[in-house]
Amino acid sequence: MLRRVGFLPLLLLLVVFAGCSRCGKDAAGPASSPAGVSRYLPRTAQAAVVIDDLGTLGEKLARFQNLKVASFVAQLQNFPSAERYVSAVMRQVGVDLRSRKALEDAGIDPKRGAGAAFLGGTQAVSVIGVKDADKLKTTFATFARSRLGASEEKETKSDAGRLVTFSRPGATEPALGLLFLKHDLVLLSAGAAVARLPELAALPEENSIAKEPVLEASLKRLTGDRDFHVWLPGGSGLLPAGTVQGITFAGHIEERAVTLRADAPWPDTQASLAALEPKGGEALAGWLPQDSFFVARFRGDPAQLDGVWPYLAGTQVTRAVQQAGFNVKTEVLDNLKPGMVLALSLSPSVNLGSGLPDLDLRRTNPFRFVNLVAIAETKDVAKGQATLDKIPGFAGGFGAKVEATELNGQKAYLTSYRAGEGAHFALTKDGKLVLAAPRARLESSLTALAQPAGTGPVSEDLKSVGKDAAVVLLLDLRRLADAVKALPSSAWGIGGFAIKATTVRWLDATDDLRAVTMSLSRKDKALQAEISLRLTPAPAGTTTTTPATP
Repeated sequence: MLRRVGFLPLLLLLVVFAGCSRCGKDAAGPASSPAGVSRYLPRTAQAAVVIDDLGTLGEKLARFQNLKVASFVAQLQNFPSAERYVSAVMRQVGVDLRSRKALEDAGIDPKRGAGAAFLGGTQAVSVIGVKDADKLKTTFATFARSRLGASEEKETKSDAGRLVTFSRPGATEPALGLLFLKHDLVLLSAGAAVARLPELAALPEENSIAKEPVLEASLKRLTGDRDFHVWLPGGSGLLPAGTVQGITFAGHIEERAVTLRADAPWPDTQASLAALEPKGGEALAGWLPQDSFFVARFRGDPAQLDGVWPYLAGTQVTRAVQQAGFNVKTEVLDNLKPGMVLALSLSPSVNLGSGLPDLDLRRTNPFRFVNLVAIAETKDVAKGQATLDKIPGFAGGFGAKVEATELNGQKAYLTSYRAGEGAHFALTKDGKLVLAAPRARLESSLTALAQPAGTGPVSEDLKSVGKDAAVVLLLDLRRLADAVKALPSSAWGIGGFAIKATTVRWLDATDDLRAVTMSLSRKDKALQAEISLRLTPAPAGTTTTTPATP
C-alpha cells in the first residue's frame, strides 16, 4: 500500500487525515495556523492542505483507536485490534504519528504544522517543520531505503537551500527529495516533482496561498476551532472555471464529533441567497413521527425557492407542471410560511430479503422501505385548498394518478403510480399542509395534527444542531440501527433469522457512530455548509467481535 511513489512525500500528512476520527483534546484555533507552511504552497495548485499541529492530530489518532468501530474495521483487515492495525501502519511510515515525542525524535517539529499541495497529475509537494535536520534526513533515508529501494543518497547546496535526494540504483530521477529551507522548514516531494523543489523554495509570497485573498476571506468567516483546512481554487481541475472562485474546508476533531465546515463566495446574485436567511421556527417538527431516523428542516422563505424546485422535482414533473400552465411560485411557494419540515422512518413492513433497493424511482417504490411525512403551513387556507384541487388534473403528465377522497372527515388526495403508492397529501382546516406515504402514515399524521404538538423525534443531544442555519439535515444513526434491530426475522426473507442476527452484531459493532448532521446557511456574501459525524464513547472495557458471514 505504501509503494505508490507519487504519494510517498505526503504520507506524514495523509495517514494522519485517514486515521483521525475522534479525540478528546481541543486543537489550537485558527490563529495558530502556521503561515510559514502556507508560504511555500503555490496558488496554482489544484488543491492544498494545511495542518495546524501534527502532534495534536497524532494524539487524536491515538484516541481514535479506542473506538469500537475502529476495532471493527481493524478486524475486517485481519488485525485483532485497532491499536495493532494503527501500529502496523506506523511501522510502515517509519514514524509513530500518535506520539509527539516520536515525531520530535524523527526530527520533525510538530508545532510548526504541515502542508501539502497537489500540483496536477501525480505531482505533489509537502512542507513540514524541522526540529533536527540531521535526524529528519536519517528518518527519510531509512524510509527511502527500506520502502522504495532508493539506496543512493546525494546532497547539494544552493541559494534555495540544502537538497537531499534518494534514488534507486540506475534511476534517471530521484525517488524522494528533501529541500531544507531557512526558518526550520523542509519541502518534500517524489519522482518528477523533486525537480520543482528549488522553484517552490523561491516562490514569491504573493504567489502562495498565504496571500490568496479568497482563501483568507473564507478563513475569517469560518470562525471557531480547526485542526486543518483545505483549499480548492476555482478554475482548476477540481473546480472548473465558471463555478466558484474557490472553496475552503475547515476540519475540527473533538471527542464526540468530527466536523467539516465549508465556505465559498456566492457566484450568483445576492438575491439568490435570500432563501438561506432563516426566518421560520421549528414548531412543526413537534408533529413529526417519533420513530423518524431522518429529519430535514427549512427555515428560509419558500417564496425564494422559485429557481430551486425544478432541480428537486426532476425534468418530467417540471415539464408536466409547465405544460399545464401551473405556476409553482404563485400557487404554492408564495403561499407557504417559513419553517417546513420533513421526516423519514423505517417502514415496519420493509422486506430486505431481495437486497438493497434500486434508487431509480421508476423501478422501485421508496415507500416500501421508508415512511415519509412532510409538513408546511399555508398563509391562505382557501388559496391552498384551491391549489390542491388543481393537482389531479395534470398529475397524469408525470405518470401519476391523484384522486380526491375523505379520511375521517378530512379531504385528502391519494397518489399512485406504476410502482405503487405515491406521496399522499391533505390540507387541514387550520392551514397545515401534510405530505405523507403510505396512506396509513397520512392518516396517523392527520390525527396527530389535530392534537397539540409533541416533543418531536429529534433527540435532546441533537436539538442544538444548525440553530442559525436555514437548512438542517439530521440522520440519527442510533435510531435507524434500533429500527433495523426491531424488524422481525421475516423482513430478511429466507434464512432471515441468521441474517438478522449477523446484522445486529454488525450494528452493535458500530454503535459508536451516533448521527450525521448537515446544515446550510449564508454568511455575508458567502455560502456555508457544515457536516458533522457525531460519536458516542464506548463503555470502558468494551470489545468488538467481527460478525461471521452467514
